[in-house]
Amino acid sequence: MMRLFKKFFENTNENNAIAQSNWSVWWNRDPKPSSIIFKASESRLVKELIEPDIVKKGITDYSINTYTMKDGLQTWAFKNNSRDNKALQSKLIKTPLVLIHGYLTSSMHYHKNVADLMTKYKEVYLIDLPGHGATDFHQKIVYPDHEPAHKLELEFERKYEHKENGETSKNKELFFYNKKQLDSANYQRLLKGIRKDFFNDSIERWIRTHKMNKINLVGHSYGGYFSFHFWRDRPDLVNKLVMLSPLGVEKNIWSINNLILQHDKYKVEHDPTAWTYLPNRKVPEFFLNNQYKIFMAMGPVGVRLLQNFFKHRFNKESPLFQKYSFENCYLQSNDNLELNTILFNSFFTNYLTSYDPILDYGEDIEKRKDDIKILYGDHDWMDKRCAKEFTHSSIVPNSGHNLNIDNPKDTLNEIVNFLK
Repeated sequence: MMRLFKKFFENTNENNAIAQSNWSVWWNRDPKPSSIIFKASESRLVKELIEPDIVKKGITDYSINTYTMKDGLQTWAFKNNSRDNKALQSKLIKTPLVLIHGYLTSSMHYHKNVADLMTKYKEVYLIDLPGHGATDFHQKIVYPDHEPAHKLELEFERKYEHKENGETSKNKELFFYNKKQLDSANYQRLLKGIRKDFFNDSIERWIRTHKMNKINLVGHSYGGYFSFHFWRDRPDLVNKLVMLSPLGVEKNIWSINNLILQHDKYKVEHDPTAWTYLPNRKVPEFFLNNQYKIFMAMGPVGVRLLQNFFKHRFNKESPLFQKYSFENCYLQSNDNLELNTILFNSFFTNYLTSYDPILDYGEDIEKRKDDIKILYGDHDWMDKRCAKEFTHSSIVPNSGHNLNIDNPKDTLNEIVNFLK
């Protein structure tokens, strides 16, 4: 970090020019930008990155359309028409494929996947979630007058474990107990209501407007979490689901579905399929609560740090995509960024587990076990051990959390082999 700051303030012509540019980005940032800015940026990516790939795949009869739904959902529709190639038409999968991106990204997260998918699917759709890309939140998130406790008031202590056979553990183990009972029923209703407003209702309206019977759904990370709950709630609308390194899979001690008796002590486990699981990773609550405000408060230094983050995160991708990723995050409206922060902290803990985790719905997963698949990257920071809880799962080689970008070829094969 110190080297980064030193480099930032080095007195060179190049760094002086960069510093002036960073000052300009920070100073001229509009807290309420028009969505037209983001639509134009997406159009440029489609024209310069996606469409040339489509042509390289030998697809000559295709259409690309972009439009905004009544509730604001920005949509990209890619169709392989191939009207003069009946043999190819007969092989294309007719069920529409809808791709949902992750947190603080956009539909352009799938820019390396569209052309390949069009060789297998007749219709491929990309959607910007509310508060992301070119989609504004169409309504405020409404909380009840008396919000239930946000999370359990857990206390931790290390002590020796006394086992049933009379033996005592050699090392101290971590235990937790609950100081205050959580209002689980009200909290479950709260999260279900927010999920319905933010995701389920919007996607259902989108499907109805397009007069589709069923869709195949692919969701990455944060988008994978919400896609799972839509798949679970609306089997009449979703044929199959593929989750790409989804957030919020692991069972954990913060789950609102746990039955934790007040003052009883429980041992912390390191198994993500156990309800007493607590991961080693932890994000400072201050960072999660403030997110974008931290970078805004740092002025041009914050601009530089965030730019460097995206350059490093997507260091093998085109400079155009790196620049877009930064602008899509930093230039979003304050309202969008604030509501995204509220939404994220409503569903996820600072251990990056969910208050309403996917594995708590094991019965639903088992009932439709052949309609859901989970993929992780081989050096994913998500807990890959969760994959064994699904009948259909795979670890994609040479990839991390952004597996569809890191290794689009193998990710494509996993998707296509399942969503036939």
